[in-house]
Amino acid sequence: MSASATATATFALAALVGLASFGGVPVLAVAAVGVGVLVAAGWPELLDLPARRGSTTVVALVAVAAALTAALTVGAARAEGSQVSGVLGHLPAVAALALLVAFVHQLLRRDGRPRLVESVTGVVAAQAVVVLGAAWVAVPTTYAGAALAPVVLAALAATSAVSATAWPLRVVGPVNLVVGAAVGWLASTVTALLGGGGTSPLAGGDPLVTEGRWVVAGIVAGLGAGLLVSAWRALSSRLPAARTLPAALAVAAVPVALGGAGAYLVGRLLLL
Repeated sequence: MSASATATATFALAALVGLASFGGVPVLAVAAVGVGVLVAAGWPELLDLPARRGSTTVVALVAVAAALTAALTVGAARAEGSQVSGVLGHLPAVAALALLVAFVHQLLRRDGRPRLVESVTGVVAAQAVVVLGAAWVAVPTTYAGAALAPVVLAALAATSAVSATAWPLRVVGPVNLVVGAAVGWLASTVTALLGGGGTSPLAGGDPLVTEGRWVVAGIVAGLGAGLLVSAWRALSSRLPAARTLPAALAVAAVPVALGGAGAYLVGRLLLL
């Protein structure tokens, strides 16, 4: 796949997750799993890992487990009417179990376990990516609500388009910061004008998130997206397999997955 096709795939995945954020927890969990499965399918080829089939299976299972854990926690908290601020509290346990699964996978290999350290490191890195991607499930539980996801994803899509150009990284990096901040500001301003984040019945219908906080959050999210996408381009563009189909889809999916944790942090720390 060409760089432009990879950027288009990132845009499509961002649109998918953005739409899913308005469809409820189950739909958003399925979208998070889909992004994680794309990472799992292409990651071993992208890094030229041994035992690719087993590596893909392990990472995909972790993606499902992380999204399911987050979805069940959110659902349980809402059913009980309790606070949902700690809905990601179980993901560290998922990450710890994933590490054990990565070692079990190595024990089950029957190829003599060549490049053992490389294989373990690569699998664990992919597991970390898909666990962070499960944070998208919790983004609608922030005060910003589901409207926060499209703001972050718009910045990710825009900066991915910039990274698809033939410009050198020393140019792409600063441009991504500017484009990310600008798109984040624009998307957050539109969201605030449309009443994103809902209203508070205890405050006489006042918005839960003010326009000023939306703008700050959008700019911060855009800057974060610019840093993330630029760093990922610097890493992935040097890999020989980055243009093959499975690996390219993983390249497209990784920024979307990692954006979940960033979006949740923005929603929890800035939009109060």
